[in-house]
Amino acid sequence: MKKLDELAHLLANPVLPKASRLWSEADVVIASAPQPDDLRRSSNPKDREVLTEHALELTYFFEVLRDRFCEEAPIDHCSKIEFFGRLAAAADACLLEQPDATAHLVCAAVLREAYAMAKQMDEGEFDFLTAAEGNQIGDDPTRFGQRTGYSSIKETIGFFRVRDIQIHGTV
Repeated sequence: MKKLDELAHLLANPVLPKASRLWSEADVVIASAPQPDDLRRSSNPKDREVLTEHALELTYFFEVLRDRFCEEAPIDHCSKIEFFGRLAAAADACLLEQPDATAHLVCAAVLREAYAMAKQMDEGEFDFLTAAEGNQIGDDPTRFGQRTGYSSIKETIGFFRVRDIQIHGTV
């Protein structure tokens, strides 16, 4: 969790770091615009696609989380689909709740989900599907009120505030 806390402190900065390229791994694609049909057919048509103007900032968080979790946690070829799928689902949920969400809010949503998964891993409760059709992840059928990670922008702001982190641009 200490490494997550270090990453969380970036949320207080006025400018977030950006990746040099967009994310396209573990059945998740992060982009600022939908892929053209000719490119979509050549890639996996079942990828989870997160579309946001903050794609490079979000990719940066995905890359740092990949490096930190693969270093400390048992992320393998099966569990990585669940892990990154849940991060993508959190970003999508944030953007659905507030389509004009700032980069800080979208990255906070993803980081909030990462905290939940880290806790589940520590407690031996991180579940994932060993085989999934249609890019489904084990967390997909979880009801809104039963989620342990990202649930709303308001909850996320409160989650980080308890950790003495004021997300830039929030009150």
